[in-house]
Amino acid sequence: MTVSVSALLAGLGLTACGSSSTAGPPKAGGAAPVSAAPIAGQSAAPAMAMASTGSGDPQAAHCRTQNLRWTLTLLTDASTSTKDPANAELVAADPGSDSCTLAGYPKLEFHVGKGPQALGVGKGSPAPVTLGAGKKAVIALHYSELNGKGPDSGNCVSVTASSADVAAPGDSTEARVPVVDQNGKPAEITICGDEVRLSPPVAR
Repeated sequence: MTVSVSALLAGLGLTACGSSSTAGPPKAGGAAPVSAAPIAGQSAAPAMAMASTGSGDPQAAHCRTQNLRWTLTLLTDASTSTKDPANAELVAADPGSDSCTLAGYPKLEFHVGKGPQALGVGKGSPAPVTLGAGKKAVIALHYSELNGKGPDSGNCVSVTASSADVAAPGDSTEARVPVVDQNGKPAEITICGDEVRLSPPVAR
């Protein structure tokens, strides 16, 4: 009897040890910790991707002078229904495949050698215009002419030029743009005074 009880107790001890050894690993390597790590990693990856996409947005890049195609057109048949018709218009077109933003007024200067000059002047801060492939920004130009239409047309120093120096907003590089008429032929602009008023750029 004594021997069978001892054997029974020994068997129970082995059973208890066996149950404790099989219970240990699930506590150390349970399902919850293993699944938590991949979720944390997956949630961090999209956040980094979004930040990268935002900082690399091509529309955030400022337009460069040399990357645009400029046109300066003298207008001779402005609509009579317009209260203040433009005398000319400056167009900046994006011929490439990348987008850029025209943020502000472009630089515009008319020079007659080392003599008189007329500079483009804009009021306020115009809304940025995003140019994509094939898109353009149009800036209307207003100035006094030697024809009695302007406030200074009776007494002014005139500037007659066949081209102008232009630059994209914030860009120090200039481009020489010839003046053309509405048929695309060479023309001249005669400005009475030293100022050309720039309207805010409009996308077309």
